[in-house]
Amino acid sequence: MSESRIREHLGAFGLSTTEVATYLAILRRGEATTGDVAAAADVSQGYVYDVAETLVDRGLVTVDESANPTVLRARSATEAVAELSTRVSDLQSAIGDVYSEPTTADVGFEVIRSRRTVERRAERFLDDATHEAFVVVPATAFGTLKEAMADAVERGVFVYCVLLAPDTEVVADAVADFDRYAHVARTWEARPQVFVLRDARAGLVGSHGVLTGRHGDEYAVAFGQPEVANGFYGNMVSNVWPMGEPRHVADPPELPGTFEYFRNGVTTAAQHLDAGRDIVADVTVADTGTDHQMDFESVPVREANQTLVPPVTSSFPVESALVVETDGGPVSVGGDSPGFDPYFEEFAAREITLREA
Repeated sequence: MSESRIREHLGAFGLSTTEVATYLAILRRGEATTGDVAAAADVSQGYVYDVAETLVDRGLVTVDESANPTVLRARSATEAVAELSTRVSDLQSAIGDVYSEPTTADVGFEVIRSRRTVERRAERFLDDATHEAFVVVPATAFGTLKEAMADAVERGVFVYCVLLAPDTEVVADAVADFDRYAHVARTWEARPQVFVLRDARAGLVGSHGVLTGRHGDEYAVAFGQPEVANGFYGNMVSNVWPMGEPRHVADPPELPGTFEYFRNGVTTAAQHLDAGRDIVADVTVADTGTDHQMDFESVPVREANQTLVPPVTSSFPVESALVVETDGGPVSVGGDSPGFDPYFEEFAAREITLREA
């Protein structure tokens, strides 16, 4: 390492320019008298004594006062770096004791290379979810995230999970109560990117290896923009979700029920229709062409087009819509979700109430 790099790094540890120059004068010689160091560093001999105390405290040099004149000796590279490493470890521990995790999950973009930080961000997104969460992670990460998933389910969040390689079957077979952790759980013996998304607003996407313990160039990106979230959702539901083998599907919520998040209403309707039940809906919609609003009350639900719960009924992967029977005939209603307006359906809605006919 060049002397310029040594100056740079020691400066980062709080040594002044003169203190670094004094240390380098000792380092070049291995050992030197205070007079020799003063001449080489262009400082007074009295100042060398003062600086020596700092360098001894930092673990960089030793002072032999039994010699006449006093001799300063540089500690070996191994000893010096070990001392600095101990200080860094102490600093890390101290920061960890004081640090408070930011409460907001909606960051701009954050590049994360630490496995533990990725896990903590995923847990935070699950903690912040109010309506829906997608968790696509290696099965080996399930143990870390399962309690946050369970808490989300307990709050009424619809959690959709895909467990990926490695150890996919081993972990999945050991879970006897998937109901605690996910509305729908799937497994796939592959290694696509990891993905955690909450409420179509914020989440993270990253290399599979960032959660499997390998070290290298793996990283994840956390984001907090609905447009970005919907883009990643589209990729996941098109290319990853269909590949998973269904392992668990929870029973749908009982009706009547009001769903503030439209996609949850669609999946619930799909399950009830698949069970042979007749259901009706109350929903306020806006015409996607004119923004004119109208109320549909007690309209029969004829179709629920979606891809998240079996059987798949959508005509394209990201479709999530209901077809209801109005006085003017059947109309399609899509969800007015964050980030994107419906572009395929005739009407848009956010909240919907479903009940059996």
